[in-house]
This record gives sequence, C-alpha cells and structure tokens, in this order.
Amino acid sequence: MANIEINSQDGKSFSGDVLIVPVFSGRERHRLPLAISKVARQVMEENDFKADYLELVPLHHPNGVKDCRWMLLVGLGEEEAVTFNKLRKALGAAARYSLKKGWKAVGIVSPATASMDHDEVQIAVLEGAMLSDYDFTLCKGKPEPRSFDRIELFTNGDDTRKARRQLAQIQVGVDACHRVRDLVNTPAGELHPESFAAKAQKLAGKHKLGFEVIEGEALAKGGFRGVMAVGQGSARGPKVVKLEYAPKEKAKKHVVLVGKGVCFDSGGLSLKDASGMETMKDDMAGAAIVMATLAACAELQVPVQVTGLMGLVENMPSGTSYKPGDVLKSRNGKTIEVLNTDAEGRLVLADLLDYASEMKPDHIVDLATLTGACMIALGDGVSGIFGEDQKLVDRLLSAGNSTGEYLWQLPLVADYRESLKSHIADIKNITGKRWGGAITAAMFLREFVDHASWVHVDLSSCWADAEKDYRTPGGTGEGPRWLLEWLNS
Repeated sequence: MANIEINSQDGKSFSGDVLIVPVFSGRERHRLPLAISKVARQVMEENDFKADYLELVPLHHPNGVKDCRWMLLVGLGEEEAVTFNKLRKALGAAARYSLKKGWKAVGIVSPATASMDHDEVQIAVLEGAMLSDYDFTLCKGKPEPRSFDRIELFTNGDDTRKARRQLAQIQVGVDACHRVRDLVNTPAGELHPESFAAKAQKLAGKHKLGFEVIEGEALAKGGFRGVMAVGQGSARGPKVVKLEYAPKEKAKKHVVLVGKGVCFDSGGLSLKDASGMETMKDDMAGAAIVMATLAACAELQVPVQVTGLMGLVENMPSGTSYKPGDVLKSRNGKTIEVLNTDAEGRLVLADLLDYASEMKPDHIVDLATLTGACMIALGDGVSGIFGEDQKLVDRLLSAGNSTGEYLWQLPLVADYRESLKSHIADIKNITGKRWGGAITAAMFLREFVDHASWVHVDLSSCWADAEKDYRTPGGTGEGPRWLLEWLNS
C-alpha cells in the first residue's frame, strides 16, 4: 500500500509523476491555487476541457508546477450537484488512469467548495485514490503489479487534523476491501473450504482472534444438516468457521456477523448452464466480508464484541449430492423440502442463523450472495437489505450512504410466506415462481432466526463485470467499510 502524506500546502511544490486536479465546471475552477487555476482556465477556454463529471484531461509538463511531469484534470461537474461519493468516484477514476500509466508518485489537490465540510472532502478524496490502488495479479504468468509508491494530498491551507486522525481507520477499511477483493477473485480451485478455513486460522493468529472450525462428525453432532447436505456432493468436506473478537475494555454490544461461503456453486444436481457458472467463485463473498471485517475490528479495536460465522461449502453434482425432493431437518428442527439444489445458500444460512440466535447477541447481520433477483431489482451498485428492527436497518443504510457502498431496504412481505408452504415439510426452499425472489428468500431465512434484531443483506453489489471509477472488474470488496462505520459508531 502506498505511503500517504497530507500536506496543508497548495500543490505547486509537488514533486512527482502526476498532480491530480479536481475541477468544478463554471466559475468554481477559480477556487484552485492561482498557478494551477491558470492552467485549468486556459484548457477550458480553448474548449479542450469542460470539467464534466468524470472527464479526464492529462497535461504534460504543466506550467506552474515545476517538478511535476504531468497534471491530470478531472471534472467534478457543477458544484451544486457534487456529493462525497461523486468525489470518491472522480478521484478513483483519475487514480486508476494514473495507475495504468505507471505513475507511482501522485499528488492530489483537495477541491475547495463552500457547500461541503472540508474535512469530509479530504477523507472522500483519499478514499477514492486508495480504493483505486488495486489489481488482482495472482493468476498472471508474469505478474506486473501496479501500485502507487506515494499519494500526497494538498489541502490549500485547510485544516488537516481530522484527516490525519482518521487516516489509520481509512487505511484499515481500504485494506479490508482489498482483502475481500482478493478472496472473491481467487479461482475456486485455489480457494475451497479447506484453504479458506486455513486463511481464516492464519488471520486469527495474526490478529489474536478466537478461532474454531466445526467439521466432519462435529457438524452432525452440532445439527448442521443444511450445511452438510449442500456440501456432500463435493470431494471437499464442508466446514463452519467461527471467529471471535472482543475489545480490551468491556464491550458495549455483541454483534454476530453471518457469511455465506459457497466457494463454488455449480447449482448441484439442479445444474447451472455454463455462463451461469462463470462468476460462481464469488458465491463466498459474504464469508469473505465477515473474515475481513473481523480482522479490521481487531486492528481498530472497535468497542463492540463481534463474532463471525462462516459456512464454507462447495455445491457440486455427484453421486453423493443431495437431490431435488429431499427433505432436510434444519438445526432448529424445522424440515425443509428441497425443490431446487441451486437455492443452496439459504440452507447453509438456516443453520448458521439458528447457531447465531443461540448466542443471544444484541444484533445479527447476515451477508450473502443469495439471489439473482436482487441484482435484477437493484443492479450491481446497490445491495438489498431486509429487517424488522427499523432502527438497525436505518443505521446500516446510513453507514452505506456514508461510505458510498449503497444499501436499499426491501420489504419483508408477510403474505409471501404462503408461497413457501410445503405439502410434506414445514417449508420449501423455493416458491417455484419468478416474482419477488429476493423477498421470499429473506422470508425463508426469517424462519430460522430466533432474534428480534436481525438484518439480512443480499449482496447484489459484490461483483463488477467492468471497471468503473475505483471499482476494478471482479470482486468489488464492498461490505467491510460500511460494517466498520456502523460498528465504530
């Protein structure tokens, strides 16, 4: 990770590869330092740059910044329309451009605006640049890792104390995001239940977290029959991993995070088609978020006790696979008629949510790449959130808005429970209907939670097909930053 410097000067003295200059359209460009403003004004007056949102214009050996090879103008659009997340994305886009050019020493001029808190502007700018500093190179024959050596933020005389105080927290959140990206991007042949559990154990040792793995006969004794059923078709056995963090001082609250960890999802005997499997190495994103968040909690010493539960399985077709028509007895005693083995994540979570409820925490939050229906509803930039504790839901929505990792509340419609009724069991794992799939999946999970303060997050924003602003193709890494924002508050 790059060395981060925060400088109260105006950027004219920057020495390095590129100085990134965010520019508002219209007259607001004149709030830039004078020498830099002259350069931006000249380019704009020649109609080569309009400062439209995300517009990028590189200038070689710019006047006014003597020891800088390049200046990169990035448009912010109209000042009245800017948000902290637009700043984050604009600076992320500029930083990605710089990274691809091989520029290692990067300066950034923090934009001045009368309508936004300068401290928060500085933080958003730093986050955008730091989140962009990522490439997954594990599978390259001759990896050429691209990374910044130095990022220097210039605040043009504004107070830098808050940004300096929060820099460590920003860094930990970004590192957790990158850890999730690495896990989600790793091919399923490399990351399977056994290797995932080994990584969790290694991380637990590094951060002094409690670690426990439940596997083999212990799963049967513990009643994890849903986990076992999903994993029984694979040559690699299923595992439940528990990580535990406790602050040094007495904890204010206890939170349990539950993560779906289907390391590869073929659909089982209800086999997906080839294109449907292409990205199914990402079906463990929930577990990755849980693991990365627990490590970050230890680094930041958040003031709450946090337990992480991860159900690690492979959903594979074989002679030992569970079958459509099977009836499973879940950990809480309810029976489940399996009509489709590709609705497997909810069977894993059913056992884990019952286990979490037994701990009697203050809050339970589960995170899962549960339904394609949620992505159809919300796209790949927003995740769905369900829950009956509205105060908790509102706090998580606020944390998502604050970090630019958006959540959108979807309803738990009681009437939809009818469609999950089974003729031979207590509940069936799918409705057989196309409509409302994200809601009925959440309603299914609700059957296995014995707790008033529970939230389910359907991770429709965990994967990006193409690069966009600071998001690279593949795993987005979203999750730990908004969870940390909530846990720290």
